[in-house]
Amino acid sequence: MAQIKLSFLRLLVLLVTFSQVSEVDAQKRRSVLMNGQLIEQYYVSEEDTTLKHGAYQLFYKTHLIESGQFREGQRVGVWTYCNLGNVLEFKYDYDQDSLILIAGGEQQSRLSEESPCMFLGSSLVPYAHISTLVGYPAKAYDKGLEGKVDLFLVISPEGRIIKRYTGPHDPRLLAAPVLKASSSFPDDWLWIPERRNNQKQESIYKITILFELNE
Repeated sequence: MAQIKLSFLRLLVLLVTFSQVSEVDAQKRRSVLMNGQLIEQYYVSEEDTTLKHGAYQLFYKTHLIESGQFREGQRVGVWTYCNLGNVLEFKYDYDQDSLILIAGGEQQSRLSEESPCMFLGSSLVPYAHISTLVGYPAKAYDKGLEGKVDLFLVISPEGRIIKRYTGPHDPRLLAAPVLKASSSFPDDWLWIPERRNNQKQESIYKITILFELNE
């Protein structure tokens, strides 16, 4: 009887191990270069290779800025979003559709009532999108023009861009290309609108782009 039980346990261990190995083998890891500065690493299922499924990581150059899990093309569970140097920006629970942690936040328990407007992802993603498309505007470069551009996005309570503009004193030769590049943001990008008194508000999100010439 003891030998039968032992054999059964060995069989069970083998079946569990085979199941785990099969699950890994059924997934293919992919690495995709995006916009020249962003690199995605993720898994897809053999059943439908168009859908992300499993662990996901996004890098800005060599910096890990997003990590979480996909299930059949949808983000699930808690995702971590960071800035340069793996500095935490915030964590978001997609199952609960809610913020659960913000870096530097003093009242984390009140995030469902009071929270700032944020891009639903690492803030480096929209920055990299713009800086890659714009580069250094040729006319500004020829004139030796340096400066910064503040891009303001008006975000609806539903998390969509409803208006965009640059600062009134930003150099036109720098501001115009930035504004144009922002119009090419993917349609599926979302923002987390500001919350006040547990109500989502129309919000302002700012992206600052610096232009400096190397001597």
